[in-house]
Parts: sequence; C-alpha cells; structure tokens
Amino acid sequence: MATTLIDTRKSIMGQIHESWNQFRSTDEAMVLMFGEVGSNYNDYHNIPLGKDFAKNDAPWTSKQSVLEKNTAHANKLIRLYIALNIDVAYRMPIWKFFEIQSGVVGRIKEETKLLNRIQKAMKLEQQLGLDASDATKLFITQYVSIDELEANLKLKVKEAAKEAKAKAKLAAKEAKKLAAAQDKATAKAKKLALKAGVQAAKKGAKKIARIEKAEAKKIAKAEAKALREHKKLVAAQAKENRKFVLAVAKQIEKNSIAAEKLGNKLAKKTIALLKWAEAHEFELEHIVDILESEIESARSDNTMETIIDISA
Repeated sequence: MATTLIDTRKSIMGQIHESWNQFRSTDEAMVLMFGEVGSNYNDYHNIPLGKDFAKNDAPWTSKQSVLEKNTAHANKLIRLYIALNIDVAYRMPIWKFFEIQSGVVGRIKEETKLLNRIQKAMKLEQQLGLDASDATKLFITQYVSIDELEANLKLKVKEAAKEAKAKAKLAAKEAKKLAAAQDKATAKAKKLALKAGVQAAKKGAKKIARIEKAEAKKIAKAEAKALREHKKLVAAQAKENRKFVLAVAKQIEKNSIAAEKLGNKLAKKTIALLKWAEAHEFELEHIVDILESEIESARSDNTMETIIDISA
C-alpha cells in the first residue's frame, strides 16, 4: 500500500515490482490471480514476482509516457493519504496506479476529489472548534458520510455567523456606550484641567507677587543700608578733611608765627649788620651776599648766626 510518494528520480517500474511483491501475499492478490478461494484453491507462491511477468502478461502498463502521467496523479493522492493519515489497508498499492484497465486515472481523480473534500471539512471543523472526524471512516463510507458532514458543517457555519453577527452587534453597542462614557469623562477631565489651570495660574501669580514684593523689600533694604554706609563714609571723610584742614591751618599759623619771629630776628640782625658794615666800610654788594647766606642758613635750621654779636 502507498505509504510514500513515488520517487521520480528512480525507476518507476522497479517501484511497481516492489509494490506487487508485497501485494502478492494478500487474499486480494489470490482472488485477482485465481478467483474466489474454493475448489480452485492455490498457493500465493504460485503468483509470479513482478520481474517474472512477461511484458504482455503483466497487470500494469509498461509505456513510459503513461507511467509518468499516472505518477503525477498518484502522488497527489498519496500526499492526501499521508496528510489525512488514512489507514494503510484502504490505500491503493502503487502498482494499481498503473493497472491495465479502463478508468484507473478516473478512480485516482475521484479518490483525490473525495479526500480534498474531507480535508476541507476537517479544517472547517477545526476552525469551528469541533472535534475532528475520522478521515478514514469518511473515506471508506464514500460520499454518504461526507455529504452529511458537509451539510452539518454548513448549518454550523450559519449558526456561527449568526452568533458572530449578534456578538458584533452587541460589541458595537458596548463600544458606542463606552465611547460615549469616554467622551463624557474626557470633557469632565478637560473642565477640571481648565479649572485647575486657572487656580494654578492664580496661585502662581500670587506667589510671583509675593516673591517680587520680597525682592523689592530686599532691594530697598540693601539700598537703605548702602545709603547709610555712604553717609557714614562721607561723614568720616568730612571729619578727616576737617582734621586735615585744621592741622594745615594750625601748621600755617605755626609757620606764620615762626616766620614772624624769624623775620624780627632777621630784621635785628640786618640792622646790626648794616651798622657794622658801615663802621667797617664794607661795600653794599658784599653785605647783600652775607645776608643771603644768613637767610639760607636760617631756613634750614631756623638759627641765624652772624659775624655780628647782636646780643652785644
């Protein structure tokens, strides 16, 4: 029985012979070769191996083009056997895909069509969440069970569509209700946010005003302090200036007194010098030089000594 695909890279005839050699030991092979078991009973060992059939006696075709064409149809059916896990006992043996009798390709196509329907129905069962049917049972009962299954699934699909429509309608209603509630909540949130924003703005303005007022007080306080410091500095500077002026005035006064005393002393010395010069017949130019010398000396040490003894 076909459990694997026919390998087109190998000899198709070799695979037919292998399939026949497995088939020849079955009761079906006995009936095919010798008829119903009875008076003509025979042993399966008397059935030839695949390689022992003469070209014209073999139950399969040997024409290469037919072998290739039937292989393409056969592999489509074998893929469905494997995919649906059809019991091996109900699968066509490989050699039968090439049996010499009318309608072999038609039979292959019919089984392929049936298995496609079964596969489609089972996929629909899976989509609807139903228990999967037995593919082999559907296959061996031919079209009776699959027809019933498809009719039943058609009703299930309608029911599912109706239920889905009802759920969609309910969901739409709930969505609309939810959207309305969300819109209401959004509007309320916006209103609260606006109110909170206004309150925050007011609080912010008050806070800024407080800060500005505090800063103004600080600036005024700093300016008053700076003014006081400036006044203190001006007063101190005025005091220092006054002391300096007084000191200068005192020094000027002192210098004036000293100058006056020096002048008096110098005047006396000058008179005495003139008298002495006159008595000793000194020239006027010589007397002037002596006086200048005495004056310079007096400036440096405030003393004036001359060749004249004034006290005498």
